[in-house]
Amino acid sequence: MPERARLAVYLTLAGLRPSQAIGLALLQIQRHDQNASTLRLPAKNNSASAVAAPVPIPLPVVWALDAYLPVRTWKSPHSSETTGPVLLSRLGRGLDRVTYPRLIRAVAATHPFLAEDAAALSPDVIARSPGLSTA
Repeated sequence: MPERARLAVYLTLAGLRPSQAIGLALLQIQRHDQNASTLRLPAKNNSASAVAAPVPIPLPVVWALDAYLPVRTWKSPHSSETTGPVLLSRLGRGLDRVTYPRLIRAVAATHPFLAEDAAALSPDVIARSPGLSTA
């Protein structure tokens, strides 16, 4: 699903670590208007109940999210149209820690500058690199 791959890459470029992108739930996204949204991300202290302050979402991520949500393949009991993880497998479950890097590497393999290094590329490296701005 190209829309899911695009969103995963944009979330990574926006600085989300793989565990944050995988754990991102629909209820954590707050839409203010067509071009302004914020995320309530899990805090990076491994506590399920800890949530950081809302952070703005860069516009490319908003656009990728808007393209993905209509084709998101939710299935009960794992997810629904309005609840559950944002990034889902074709079975309606959240992506796992193995699939997410594969998805990122598959997209990188299509880029002429990244193709030869794509197999060793880590989403953590991308998340720590200079990425998308929120301006």
